[in-house]
Amino acid sequence: MTVPLGKVLPLPLGGVDAFHLVNDRVMRSRGLAGNHCLFVVELDGRLDVQRLNRRIERAVALAPELSRRLVRTPAGPAWVDNPAPPPTVRVRGVTTDGVETALEALVDERVDGSAPWAATVLRTEDHDLFVWHWFHPFTDAKGAERFVTWLGSSDGLAGGAPDPPHDAGGPAAPPPPEDRFDCGTRPLAKLDRKARLALTRGYGNHMLRHAQTPIVSLTTLANRPLGRTRVVRVRLTEDETRAFDRRVRERAKLAETSMMVLATARLYDGILRGRGLAPAQHLVPVPLSLDPKAGATRMFGNNITMMTFALRRDDLADIGRAVATLGEQQRAIVREKLDVGLLASLDFAKAVPAALYHWFLTRPFNGEVSSFIFSNPGAVSLATFAGLPVRDAFAFPSVATPPGFQAIFTRHGGRLSAFIGYVDGVLSLTEAGSLAQQLRTELLGP
Repeated sequence: MTVPLGKVLPLPLGGVDAFHLVNDRVMRSRGLAGNHCLFVVELDGRLDVQRLNRRIERAVALAPELSRRLVRTPAGPAWVDNPAPPPTVRVRGVTTDGVETALEALVDERVDGSAPWAATVLRTEDHDLFVWHWFHPFTDAKGAERFVTWLGSSDGLAGGAPDPPHDAGGPAAPPPPEDRFDCGTRPLAKLDRKARLALTRGYGNHMLRHAQTPIVSLTTLANRPLGRTRVVRVRLTEDETRAFDRRVRERAKLAETSMMVLATARLYDGILRGRGLAPAQHLVPVPLSLDPKAGATRMFGNNITMMTFALRRDDLADIGRAVATLGEQQRAIVREKLDVGLLASLDFAKAVPAALYHWFLTRPFNGEVSSFIFSNPGAVSLATFAGLPVRDAFAFPSVATPPGFQAIFTRHGGRLSAFIGYVDGVLSLTEAGSLAQQLRTELLGP
């Protein structure tokens, strides 16, 4: 159901939204801040914070979804109108060398369904970073990118002259009607209950086959209280990015995601081998956007599915074999409609209490969810924000725990970046200190 602009009706969570809500509750039960993300825009210059607050006020007036909060209803969690004023922009002074530490601290600050987003400006010695901080059930990385792009647009004030050239006023029109929370249910819309059950059974059997081979996560190995999110960023130069792209074309002959998954799996496997462990397989969920490849404008809700890939020990030792294995698994997922089966499974699971939901999720894998988490949301095309040139832009999620280790890839300005996220307690200082160089080597070759 598409809710017209301005209607005050509860908007139920989609299956993937509810999945992220369950993850949030599990993470909080482990003493962590929760399941949320940052979208970071590094600017060439300083923002006028007063004008930025006006942009946000105008955006909230144009898009009622930004004023929603999450509540319990008889039909399950749903978004409803929240009459509270929008949050004002926070400004924090940081050194240029301290930006990464500031982002680690920010992603561990709690946002939740009562106030599902916040905005912060990190002010360095000579430039600013704008950070949009959101609760993961609210949207996904591509939705966040589109929202920030819309917020920073320079269309001028509705019904009046634009602001000065360096900050032309922000969005003048509301987002299109398809930018609503209900998009994640569309692949199931034409399927009856019988068809959905068949897809759910097919997906369940697929995961049970994977579960016949054990996996291990760093969260389980830690066996102690976990701490805050930590991140190691690897940003390739333009020349290194071109070298990686040549390697993809020459060796993979497939989407770049295969090479990224393999590089991360080899990095992760090296950590385990350093501890004397050699699991027979690594299981990796890879999000897949359901937005159209061109012309997508959706901002709200998680419009993704996931493909779960298994990499065996023999795959890790042979790039050609690994690429062939991943390609065959991807074709099987499409052929057997396992991507839609996941959505059907999550849609049925929404009615299950959170504790039981998580038990069903981890039961086949003896308490595990996956070996690690991988995501490649793709290139960010944001060139300006509030009239200022954009140096860099990327999504930075808190680390889902379990498994407690993840790699997020993105591109901006012709450069490939990777964020390796982990939580305190799963890696030693020596292991953490070697992550950047090891991943760079896996991506580019020795």
